[in-house]
Amino acid sequence: MKLVVKPLSEEEHALFRVIYSLYLHDLSEFTDFYQLSDEGQWLPDYLDTWLSPNQPNVHPFLFWLNDAPVGMALVGASPFPHMSPDADYRISEFFIARGYRKKGIGRAAAKRLFEIFPGKWEIVQLEKNYNAVAFWASVVREFTAGQFASDLVDGEVRQTFNQPTGLSDVSL
Repeated sequence: MKLVVKPLSEEEHALFRVIYSLYLHDLSEFTDFYQLSDEGQWLPDYLDTWLSPNQPNVHPFLFWLNDAPVGMALVGASPFPHMSPDADYRISEFFIARGYRKKGIGRAAAKRLFEIFPGKWEIVQLEKNYNAVAFWASVVREFTAGQFASDLVDGEVRQTFNQPTGLSDVSL
């Protein structure tokens, strides 16, 4: 089993949009922020910002297992507008396709993202998304050996921690 955490290429934008739509479908269970349009597209749609080559503060990733796409992440870097001012990085969106969950793939992908970018991290989940809250608490606790902070702000659970060293290779 080979997991690869790969920065998104321009050729993969269409694939990323499909995977992102699956993510928003899952997320819609916990919030009414995203709604389907008459054409079946999720709105609001922020992907143009995330996929723009002119946005140096955004880092979209695809996760591949044995050459098959299994998930994605969107990492914002300071001074990204949708994160705490004291954070360097934020996992803004994170998704593993249902058939690949609870197999350690999401945990491995998340840890790999932390290793790629050294600095202060924040991860935020909707309070009602109990599975996500439990997943991130477990991953961050394990990755940091318990050296992290967690709080609840405006209906969102947030974990913060410092990752002092990074790695340059982005494949596992």
